Amino acid sequence: MNNALKFVMALVVTTLLMLTFRALVFTVYTVNGTTLEPCFVSGDRVLVDRWSYGLRTGGGGMFRYARWFGSPVEKGDLAVFDNPDGARPPATAGRTLAYYCTAVPGDTVRIASTSVAIPGKDAPIRVTAGNIRLLCFLYNRFEGRKARISNGRLYVDGKETRCAVFANDYYWFSSGRPGDESGSMYSGLVPETHVIGKVVMLLYSVDKSKPAFHRLRKGRRLLFITK
Repeated sequence: MNNALKFVMALVVTTLLMLTFRALVFTVYTVNGTTLEPCFVSGDRVLVDRWSYGLRTGGGGMFRYARWFGSPVEKGDLAVFDNPDGARPPATAGRTLAYYCTAVPGDTVRIASTSVAIPGKDAPIRVTAGNIRLLCFLYNRFEGRKARISNGRLYVDGKETRCAVFANDYYWFSSGRPGDESGSMYSGLVPETHVIGKVVMLLYSVDKSKPAFHRLRKGRRLLFITK
């Protein structure tokens, strides 16, 4: 009985340590689909460093959002983040996405025929006919503000706003392919609060079309990810 109790306690402690490690240090994600080809293929298992941009805590309702020892996302980083609009994800672990960062605050991206500046924290952006719908969306979706458009003008919390100021940094994510706009006007733009971490290693890759004992792809194991 004593040995059985020790075994159960050891198993519980080991499980808790593994869950803590996964929640606070590294997490494994699975690539689904072909969006990230040729660098990554469907079935790749990738390791994400949750400290690469600072450990994200809170933000789920009970606790306020915080980021410990935060640092910005850099261009070229392959990062995992919470899905901002519920679209079908190329890399999944619940509702998450993995894309390359192709623009940072202050950069300009072209969406359809309109050039839009990427918002940065506390950096004013002039409201124009080309960006007014996007700015209104960001206020309502990510900033916790009430925004609307009336007669071509932007109103935030009931007041007309000609220069938009946001509480978050935003990043533009895409597959990295020329002309890729991630499917819609809003899906490529992600607030810093949604970013989870950087992909640092390809652990292994599984090809489900092959027989069970031949599913591990050769040459796709323990590969560090570099820009």
